[in-house]
Amino acid sequence: MTPDETVILARYVRALCPQQKFDEYTPDAWHDVLGDLPLDGARAAAATVARRQPFVSPAEIRTAYISQREQAAADIQGPGLPAAIPDADPDDVHAYLAAVKEQRTRAADGTEKRRPVAELLAGVGRQIPTQTRQTGPLSVACPYCGVRPLHRCRRGETGLLVGFHPSRIDEAKASA
Repeated sequence: MTPDETVILARYVRALCPQQKFDEYTPDAWHDVLGDLPLDGARAAAATVARRQPFVSPAEIRTAYISQREQAAADIQGPGLPAAIPDADPDDVHAYLAAVKEQRTRAADGTEKRRPVAELLAGVGRQIPTQTRQTGPLSVACPYCGVRPLHRCRRGETGLLVGFHPSRIDEAKASA
């Protein structure tokens, strides 16, 4: 909120609470406390407080504004609530977290908007990597001890080898 908008807010609160005392320094003091809030949100919060009591303080406006934002964002996502799917690939962690944060901010601001269908369908039909199986020595059977893929090499009848038999490593390199 700009200093001029703080003057508008102070005038609005004065109209809501005519018995409340204001002077020429009130908007300056209120700007120090409420300057980081948007004018529309602060006005709505001031009206909410004025419905309950005859005087409105900047601290009460801030508390009501925060409460209104929390209520607006409560339905978007959280513990025990249905999760909305963000607009990012979950495999790209940084983009996904940024999309979640942006989504929650839009919900709290009340600016959550519908997206065009073309934008929603942009990721449909993308190529999926063909290599989905495990690679490395565990992906092949060991020619030395005869264990199947995905099992550790054996040492004798009962022991498991910490590493792999060299012939199994060679077999994995050849199959890759």
